[in-house]
Amino acid sequence: MPKFIKPFQPGAILHEVIVGAFRSAGTSFEAWCKENSVHPSTARTATYGQSGGSQGRALLQRIINAAGEDLVSAGYAKRMIAEATRLSEPSETNAETAPK
Repeated sequence: MPKFIKPFQPGAILHEVIVGAFRSAGTSFEAWCKENSVHPSTARTATYGQSGGSQGRALLQRIINAAGEDLVSAGYAKRMIAEATRLSEPSETNAETAPK
């Protein structure tokens, strides 16, 4: 069973970071899938966490390794910090519905 050095929560953010890592290397998520005989929808289920069994986790680790674990880790951390900051800021919707 693969063990990640840093935990990644599968989902939209991780998928987008992985896609970006492949693009920055001059290739694509779809190209990796084709070269590795993995159907793109199967790979997406792994990156989105919809395939959480041992095979899904192993596929996710393969994808992260191919995209560059250091690059994925850095991009993921940056995106998670940005998302946490966004969620901690008061939004206009919250301000409008807050009790006065």
